[in-house]
Parts: sequence; C-alpha cells; structure tokens
Amino acid sequence: MNLSCVNDGWKFMHGDGAGWASPEYDDGAWRELALPHDWGTEFPVSAGAPSGSGGGYATTGVGWYRKIIALPALPPGGGAYLRFDGVFMDSSVYVDGKLSGGRVYGYSEFTVDLSDFGAGEHLVAVRVDNSLQPNSRWYTGSGIYRSVWLAAAGSAGICHNGVFVMTNALYESKSKARLLIKVRLFNKSQGPADLGVTHKLADISGSIVAESASAARVPAGGEGVSAVLPTIEKPRLWSDKDPYLYTLTTEVYRNGEIIDTQITRVGIRTADFDCDRGFLLNGERVKIKGVCVHHDCGLAGAADYKEIWQRRLSLLKEMGCNGIRCAHNPPSRGFLDLCDELGFLVMDEAFDEWELTKIKSREYGYSSNFAYGYGQHFESNAEEDLVTMLRRDRNHPSVVLWSIGNEIPEQASADGARTLLRLQEICHREDPSRLVCSACDNIASPEAFRTREEFERALDVVGYNYTARWGMRAETLYDEDRKKYPERRMLGAENPSAGGLRGSYGKPEDGPGFRYGYDTATHNHEFLWRYTASRDFVAGDYLWTGIDYLGEAGWPSRGALSGAIDTAGFPKDTFYYFKSIWNVNATTLHILPHWNWKGREGEFISVIGYTNCESVSLYINGRPVGAKGYDFPNVGALGAWNIRAKDTRPTTHDLHLQWDVPYEPGELKAVGYIGGKIAAEKTVRTTGAPAALRAEADVKTIKSGGIAQIEICAVDGEGLIVPDADTEVTATVEGAAALLGMDSGNPFDLAPFYSPARRLFSGKLLCAVRGSGKGPARVRLNAAGMDEIALEFEITE
Repeated sequence: MNLSCVNDGWKFMHGDGAGWASPEYDDGAWRELALPHDWGTEFPVSAGAPSGSGGGYATTGVGWYRKIIALPALPPGGGAYLRFDGVFMDSSVYVDGKLSGGRVYGYSEFTVDLSDFGAGEHLVAVRVDNSLQPNSRWYTGSGIYRSVWLAAAGSAGICHNGVFVMTNALYESKSKARLLIKVRLFNKSQGPADLGVTHKLADISGSIVAESASAARVPAGGEGVSAVLPTIEKPRLWSDKDPYLYTLTTEVYRNGEIIDTQITRVGIRTADFDCDRGFLLNGERVKIKGVCVHHDCGLAGAADYKEIWQRRLSLLKEMGCNGIRCAHNPPSRGFLDLCDELGFLVMDEAFDEWELTKIKSREYGYSSNFAYGYGQHFESNAEEDLVTMLRRDRNHPSVVLWSIGNEIPEQASADGARTLLRLQEICHREDPSRLVCSACDNIASPEAFRTREEFERALDVVGYNYTARWGMRAETLYDEDRKKYPERRMLGAENPSAGGLRGSYGKPEDGPGFRYGYDTATHNHEFLWRYTASRDFVAGDYLWTGIDYLGEAGWPSRGALSGAIDTAGFPKDTFYYFKSIWNVNATTLHILPHWNWKGREGEFISVIGYTNCESVSLYINGRPVGAKGYDFPNVGALGAWNIRAKDTRPTTHDLHLQWDVPYEPGELKAVGYIGGKIAAEKTVRTTGAPAALRAEADVKTIKSGGIAQIEICAVDGEGLIVPDADTEVTATVEGAAALLGMDSGNPFDLAPFYSPARRLFSGKLLCAVRGSGKGPARVRLNAAGMDEIALEFEITE
C-alpha cells in the first residue's frame, strides 16, 4: 500500500455557501493553507462566543476546504482512498461534487473511497460543521486539525488497520515470548484469492529475530484472516523505563509476487491489573504516576503538531511521569507513537458522553437543560467510533488500558451497566489483551447521583475520579471499598494535581489564578500520594492534569490552570514538586518564589522547597534561616525498635519544605544534603530591570510542514533571567517559514496566538514557526530598548 501525505495546497473559507462543493466553483478568493488547521485560533476569543466557557470562547461555525487531488493509474481492480486522521466535526467530503463520505465524531479517523473516480485530477471539497454549540466541556478546535493521506492499493491486500500484534505470553522467566499476529485481508477480485502472508520481526539493529508465514483464501468481494504465533528468543521487553521497539514487516503475496506491505512497530510486553498487586507490567508491579492531557497544542489550538507533543511529553518524562490518560477522546497517531518511544502507560479513552448529554458549562453534571454533544450520535455511531479507535491503536505497546467513558451520567442509571457491558464486550472482541475501565466521579456520592453497584461490578477496572471528594473519603480514600470489594481492581482515573498560574505568588483572593496559594498548591496531592504509593492494591493515578489546556475556562481566561506545565510548555514550580517525588533517578532541589519584592522589605515571605534531599539548609544573604527535611516513606526501625533504618531529622510530614523569611534584596540559597553530604544547591537572586532578550530554538533545521519552537526570556544587565518581566516582543519571520503563533502560558492574555506581538509572562514567551517550502529562513525578535535577536533556520523538504 502506498501512502502519501496531502497536507499542502488546500484552500479554506469560513462560512457556508451553495455550490462550494462543485468543481466549477471559483475559489480564487479563498485562502491557501497547509494542514493541520484549526480555524478556532484564527479569530479573537469573545465572551459571547457560542462555544462558551467550555469551548474556550472560540469561534466555531461552518468552514470549507478544497483541494485538487491527483489520483494515480490503478491496476485492474485496484483502489484509492483518502484517510482523514481527524476533522472536528460533522464532516462531509465531496469528490467532484459528489458526496462520498465523512464522519460526525471529530476524533475518529475515517476513509473516503476514491476508486470509482479514475486516474487524473479531482476536486475534493470538505464541509466541516461545528455550529451546534456549545457541544463540549473543553476546547475542541474546528476544521481539518489532523493530517490527510492518499493511499493506493491493489485488488487484494491488507485491510485498513488490518494488522494486529499482541504479546500472547512470556515464558521461562521471560526468556521467550510468543506473539499472536492476525491480519485482516480484502479481496475485490471476481473470484477467490489465495494469498500468502509473511512476517519478519527485526530488532533495532535490523537483525531478524523471528519469521513466520501463513496462507489464506479470501472469498470474492470479501475479507479473510491470516494468523501466526511466532516465538522470540531472549526478547527485550518494552517497559516505561526501557521502551524498546521492534519492527514487523508484513508482506502479502499473490502468485509469487508481493502485492502489499505494511510496517508495524512492536513492543513486546504484557500488561495487567490485579486486585492485590495493582498494575503489572511484564509481571512486575509498576505504580502508575500518570496525568490526564487534553488534545490541544496551546498556540496551535487543536492543530496536531508532533513537535509540540515531543517537547511536552519529554518534559513530563523528566518530571517522572510514566502515564498518560487521553482526556477524553482518542488522540492522534503521532501522539501514541511518542508514547511508545518515550515509555508512557496510556489509558486510551473513547467518549465523554453516552446517551445522556452533559451540560457544557463550568457547572458539570446533566439536567433537563438542552445541550448538544456526542449523546446525539451515541446510539447510531458508538460502535463504529469505538471499533475505529481500537483497531487503530491496539498495536501501541504504550496503550495498557481502554476507557469507554469519562464521568458518564449513566453510572447512576438503571440501564447504565447494560450499555457498559455492550461497549466492554466490543473492546474484548477486538482486543482480548487489554482490560477496560470507565472513570467514575460519583462513587460514594449522595444517593440520587451515586454510581450504581452493578455499574462498578461490571467494569474490568474501576476508575475513581476524585476519590477524596465525598464525605469521610476525604480521610479514608479507597479504604471502604477495599474492605467491601477485595477482588476489585482499583485505579485513580482522575485525581487532583498541583497546578497554578506560572510565576504567580499571590493568594487566591489577590486575583485570578488557582484556587490555592503557591504555598498550599501541593497539599491535596501530598496526602493522596502518601496513600497511593504505599498501597499496592491501588494501581496508581492519572492526575488532572499534566498540562494546562484551552477551555473549561471562566472569562476573562481562555483556559484551565490545573497542569504542572503551562500551555506554552514551560514548567511551573509544581513541576519540580512532582519531579522530587516521582523521578527517583534525579536529585531535585527547587525553591520558590522569585526574590524580586521591591516595596515589601521586612515583610515575611513564605519560601517553599521541593526536594528529594533528606534535609535542606536555607540561607538569606549568607545568613542561615534554618534546616528542614521530610521522610517519605516514613523511616521505621531496623533490627530493633530503637534502631532506625536511616538517620534523618524530619521536620514535617508534608512532601515539601517551608520557611518564612523576612524579605530583603539579595540572594536566597538552598543547600540539600543526602547522607550528611551536599547533594544539590539552588540559588535565587534579586534581579535588575530587563536589559536584553535571550532566545533559544529547539532545532535549526525544519522540515517543510514541521515547526521550530523558540523559548524567549528577558535578562538583566548581569545576564540573570528576570522572573517578573512582561516586556512585549515582536517576531518577524522571513524566507521559507511563517509564524505559527506565540504563547506565554498566561490564559488571561487574550491576544490572538497568531499575533506577531506578545508580552512575556513571568519572564518567558514561546514562539513557534512553521517551515514552508525549501530554503533559508530567519526569525527576528525585537523589544523596545533592546538589541534585535536574529535566529537562522534551514527549511528542507
């Protein structure tokens, strides 16, 4: 099968009109652009936008795309199709004016058959209707926001998403593995087709470690299945710590000739959930230290850029995170590829709604108020959309659990368990290797809304959302259910994270931001993590959230602040809290806030320390403030009641340290100790006014259609980063590139992301540029009173 990307050369118009699908229509006034594209970022946000607070106050409506597609000459009986990886939402695809396909659900990929149109040029027009608003509780974006591909195939071969590889089992102390490989085959011929299927599994060096073959007879105009069960000697197993990937080459033969080939990346691993031991990866207990993430890319809106996710996910991995919950819909293919490569344990989620439609506002739940959403389409589309996700994603070793719903109101309804069992059985049918979860937010809630026991019992894995929310569970968490249901598999599907507004150190009452002050931001999670980490039966947690996202906002904010990383991809202070407790391979010492408090001399400032050192000594301008420390887990006795396993002097049971320091300009210095020796030092200094810009790009060479991300900050005369700088920066892009957008991570800055001028926030700003064409490109950055910075790039095809 030949697959080529057709993202370039589309024309776009926001609006709706008669005849826009016709090849005769003159689209000369339409704007030319490249995919992926989200028109929601191209209009200023508005408090009166129909998308409302849930949708981030973005412009939605109807939009059209048009492009001339050149179809190749096909062999007799051969076919061609377009694969759309994601269009939000309710798309209608016309080919030469004829309605030829489309999809309602904006997160499902779909194909459009072009086989009957013949070789040559054809007009493809796509109508996207996202006008029924509000229809989501978060930012969806609008348009063809993922890639489009053109595929050509013969009269027989591998069905779309037709290869399925699962680890059948591990044997002899994991020295052997068996893979079950199934291939769905199609045959468009007039008679039956006798096909041969071969598989070659190669390691990272290219050496073949297993070969297998099978024969299949596929009926005329129908489908057939090929299956093999090869053995791999001494497999290198995929894990969150060693995400090793093999490459499987599958070839289909007819009459001795290769007629189709598919490449599949394979991670050999087993994944299971146990009622006593929690999550088991390759038979070993692994605690899930996970976060939930939405699909938007900040300044790019919903437009899917793998480079943005590479930067974000790499930061989460550095933080010690090993799990991702895709909230609350199927992610992109590229996103899961990165999770495979980096070693994340993914909960892949299908729906935020079943039949009962939720309110699309900051007040959650469901009521008699009229609302749009997936509930309008669930009965007719749910199985198709679920199967699409399962078949597309089941080869990803990172996916360890399917989720069929988030906070589904049916959890309290009399027939909810019946719907759950129907969806769960579809998952088991398509993939017998993974268990199924649903994230329940009303376990132990007041009776009228409480999750019904039969709903909980029906699930393979019970996902607890905000387990500490209801009554005494604020203290006891999972204890009651552990006693009542000892055979239940338990997972924190969504629990409080520790976020806040990056660089904001006021109290909640001082203005917009997070519900907690910077000095108490981690308290809820600290209590939860002490419990989760010390109880094997809890598989782990997916926290809300890892990264800030657009939507679920309150004017004048366009987004939510619950992540440890902001929308621009800058770590917040709470990033270092998580790193200190989750990343055991790094010594972490981080102190906050900044030390620029002119006019507050003599006032006590709370200084917070996030560390995995045993103790930390704090100094102000060389004078000692005090030494503090904590233990986790608590240090018990060893050998005798009065012999401690470790000689430490904890001063708190929190997982952070705190000092109250009278402010004076100068230097705060923290020194961390492990085993009585200095393990880390951290200094925070009072800075001068911004004097210059500093900028660093993540790459110097950009593929056409790819992006570079430039981190910008302001420094004072001594070269220190000014943490409270809000200087306006203007970006000018020249040559074979264009400005994609700028974002400071401040959701209260409502300037359009595409604007070439934006203010630093808490001293930082992200600028993204997109390669277009081939050749050199330059980005010039300017700020009043500062020298210009110029960055050079080379754009390649």
